[in-house]
Amino acid sequence: MPLPAADDQRFTWLLLTLFWATLAFALLPDGLDWARDTALQNAQQGSFVRRMQWMPPFIVSALVIWLRRGVAAQVVRQIDPWLALFVGWAILSLAWSDYPAATVRKLVLLIGTVLIALAFQVAAWRPQRLRRHSRACISALVLASVAAVFLMPDIARVAGYDNAWTGIARSKNHLGMAAGLMMVLWIHGLAIGEVRALPALAWTAVAALTLIMARNATALLCVLAVLPPLWLFFRPVVSMRRMAVTGALALAATVVTLLFVILVGHGIPTWRELVGPVATAVGRDVTFTGRLEIWRLVYAEVVQHPWLGTGFQAFWLGAGGPAPWVTQDLYGGLWQAHNGYLDVLNELGIPGLLITLGFCVNTVRRGLVLVGRWPAEASWLIAFTMFLMITNIAESTLFRPIHFLFLLSIHASMALARLRVIDRLETAP
Repeated sequence: MPLPAADDQRFTWLLLTLFWATLAFALLPDGLDWARDTALQNAQQGSFVRRMQWMPPFIVSALVIWLRRGVAAQVVRQIDPWLALFVGWAILSLAWSDYPAATVRKLVLLIGTVLIALAFQVAAWRPQRLRRHSRACISALVLASVAAVFLMPDIARVAGYDNAWTGIARSKNHLGMAAGLMMVLWIHGLAIGEVRALPALAWTAVAALTLIMARNATALLCVLAVLPPLWLFFRPVVSMRRMAVTGALALAATVVTLLFVILVGHGIPTWRELVGPVATAVGRDVTFTGRLEIWRLVYAEVVQHPWLGTGFQAFWLGAGGPAPWVTQDLYGGLWQAHNGYLDVLNELGIPGLLITLGFCVNTVRRGLVLVGRWPAEASWLIAFTMFLMITNIAESTLFRPIHFLFLLSIHASMALARLRVIDRLETAP
């Protein structure tokens, strides 16, 4: 069955409303509780308000998919197999989950997220729609957060972190990551000529200010790692091939020279000597704000069940769950390992981690395959995936329902599936 014509407009406003609402829900506090008083109570039972937030989008998405089942079937055939493997392995983890009720709740959110992203690709489709509305929605939420800092400082700042900004987001880290991604999206829009320089630079300045005031070093490193290659891809100073070869040779020569000088003049450096300058540059200590101790304790949990894990999302459950022994001498109510790869390893074992890595790498690979024909779309999806992968070195967002970066990662995967369908249909003999 051929895909709908380019003038397909059915469900346009319904799906745009769905996208904006769900992305906002994923960035705002759980259950819209800005006082953040119910997190401990709702960790294992779930929140009534959150159910009322997410069940209608899941049902509407399923209905749109059913009404557009012909298109949906074609997109489903192009879904990343690593995503399907992850969902299957997460469902299987019910068999050994320490807290099956919590795993079931998280599985509903996981599958519902996939339905939302699939529905967004099967009706009123435009290749640029996901990118443009991601930029617009995140910008609106960041701007609202900046306003909240001055209008409602009691809920929009964190006194314990030098009055770091949280705005209307769940945490300062959520706001920092949103601001970092906002910078990437606006600079990408400028690079492809979609937005004018003055608005792009103004919005980028707002995002940069928010990122700095949110005190999120991880998001800052992501921006510094992703933006230069993204800009140079569209605005190269010299040819991309010559720049890549020259850059690789220069990097190799620099690394070899530094290693020689360090080893001859100083000997093998210690961990603190290696990471100290980097940590200091981004305003952190060599333990990455206590993360090393968290990782050590979570790894001690991992070795007890390296192949199966504790079950999907069945570890960070607050009081009464298995996690408090890890954090009792650290931060008390901690809700993640501050490393997405370690969290997946702990909850789904080595197979879960390998599947997650396969999903990330294959998303980048699929983007690279399509970048020649769809440069604007594929490039931002690759940049976002790299942003996501770097973020998860110090934060935990991979397959964590419902974090806004996780939601966007499923949207990105489905967008690539839709582009593959179009590409195959239009290039078929």
